[in-house]
Amino acid sequence: MFKKRLGILFAVVTLMITGCSSPGSDTGSKANTADLISQPVTVEEVAALGDITLDVWADAGEEKTMKILVPKYEAMYPNVKVNLTLKGFDDLMKTVVPALAGDPAPDVVQGNQGYGVDGALVKGGLIRKLTDVSTAYNWGSAYNPDDFGQFSWSEDGSQYGTGELYGMSPVGEFVGVFYNKKKLAKLGITLPNTFDEFATALEKAKKAGETPIILGNSDKWPATHVFGLIQGAFTPASETKDLITGKTGSSFISSTNETALNTMRDWITKGYFTKGFDGVSADDATAKFAAGNGLFYMGGTWFGGTIGEGLGEDAGFIANPPGASGKHAGTGSYGLGWHISSKTDALAASVAFVAMIMDPAFAPSLASLDRIPSANATLEASSPLLKDMQDAGKKMFQDAGLTFYLDWSTDTMYDVYTAKLQEFMAGKIKAADIMQAIQNNWDTFQKSRNG
Repeated sequence: MFKKRLGILFAVVTLMITGCSSPGSDTGSKANTADLISQPVTVEEVAALGDITLDVWADAGEEKTMKILVPKYEAMYPNVKVNLTLKGFDDLMKTVVPALAGDPAPDVVQGNQGYGVDGALVKGGLIRKLTDVSTAYNWGSAYNPDDFGQFSWSEDGSQYGTGELYGMSPVGEFVGVFYNKKKLAKLGITLPNTFDEFATALEKAKKAGETPIILGNSDKWPATHVFGLIQGAFTPASETKDLITGKTGSSFISSTNETALNTMRDWITKGYFTKGFDGVSADDATAKFAAGNGLFYMGGTWFGGTIGEGLGEDAGFIANPPGASGKHAGTGSYGLGWHISSKTDALAASVAFVAMIMDPAFAPSLASLDRIPSANATLEASSPLLKDMQDAGKKMFQDAGLTFYLDWSTDTMYDVYTAKLQEFMAGKIKAADIMQAIQNNWDTFQKSRNG
């Protein structure tokens, strides 16, 4: 949910990293980055380090997960004491780069996908490659390798989405469709399995006098998530991800994106969304749906707690209804990536820590906290709604349908995208105008990035 704010942090982080080290400089230990991991780290290898402290920085949202992981880790590796620092998202994003550039640096940290944070970490040589770790622990079988691009970079940090793996996350966060089971049954509407069926359901709900989709867009970013769902039914996920990761020749100007935009505008004209949605906040919209208003709510899995508490057993969730391709696709990504410092003197212990949270055997612990594990694992759900979200996650992960967040693509895309989409939704500009504005922003950034 917080990834919408990454662009704001880009300039700040860039200034920090350039002040600490020159791009591509050797800020870390050559031995640590050169020591390849060829097989899973053993207890004996960690014990050989002697009594040590492992410094770990994580987002405050990981607190419950860390309360399970850290004791488990320290029990398996009794010579290691984990010194855990939890930071709010904004604080973590602003401080993780200079912290890794400093001395002493934390051993294991969470970053954030995109050029703003992870790109700066790679460019500064502050984190080690994890391609060898991925191979040693066979992450390619536990997770969909097609999703690894969101943590992959060229060695100089200039090219996103390709090259070596530098991070990984065991959970996913994505946009889908919440629905009110009781209202769906009352209206005699069948749960949609395709995008066409979803559009038909919206039409039936409107004719029955029900608000088809609850939306609050005063914060501007919620509409980008709605568009991402619609876009996923028309534009191949690979094309959207190519644009976001900066692949040469990528373009937002396409017939499929135009169709998606015009479909969204058509839904507005037909009154499928909450009246006056630009004057309603995301939190208020979520609360309205949780209180029983509307039939559908197009939002992220992070709203599951609020909606589940409000609707109880009447709350349901489905993955983005697929278009003609039959593949589920839309806005979303893995969670904040875990990285290992290139300076760590405790490589075996650091690898063991990241490997433990990435182990499919840890997935049930994540699920017990109502998180959506991205590993191929058999899970139990604490509620029917969580089971729905887990099932939806499996579909999204299997189809490699997480299209990331468009604002990852440039340092100013968030402002351009949200403003132009709001203008488009208000009928002030046409689909061609917003597509051109996004493309211009992308082109300008690519030129500046490539010199």
